[in-house]
Amino acid sequence: MKRSGLLVGLALAWLSLGVQAGDMASAEEGHAARGIFLGYDEAERRITIAHEAVPDVMMAMRMHLALPDGEPTPDFSVGDKVAFQMFSRVENGRSWYAKEFEALPAGTELELPEALRDKIGH
Repeated sequence: MKRSGLLVGLALAWLSLGVQAGDMASAEEGHAARGIFLGYDEAERRITIAHEAVPDVMMAMRMHLALPDGEPTPDFSVGDKVAFQMFSRVENGRSWYAKEFEALPAGTELELPEALRDKIGH
């Protein structure tokens, strides 16, 4: 009985590793996102952005996103609406990155919760 329990536990652990590896691969590929550019920290090489919800990934929020090596510094003004790809890497915990920025037309409406809009002032 103990042996079958151990085998079941090992099988579940093995399956879990496969699922996590799949999650990491899809996270590296990126998720399309849109948001409001809130600033760039040159010393940390990261942007601050308030983004819409990313389906099946995260709710709308304000967050810092690192720029991957080779990604040019974004040339946006605070308040500009942008589209980008966001992805994560497991390093010392999970780190989120942004790449492939594109300015959105001025009239673009973003789906941001009112509380988030109030918090960021846009």
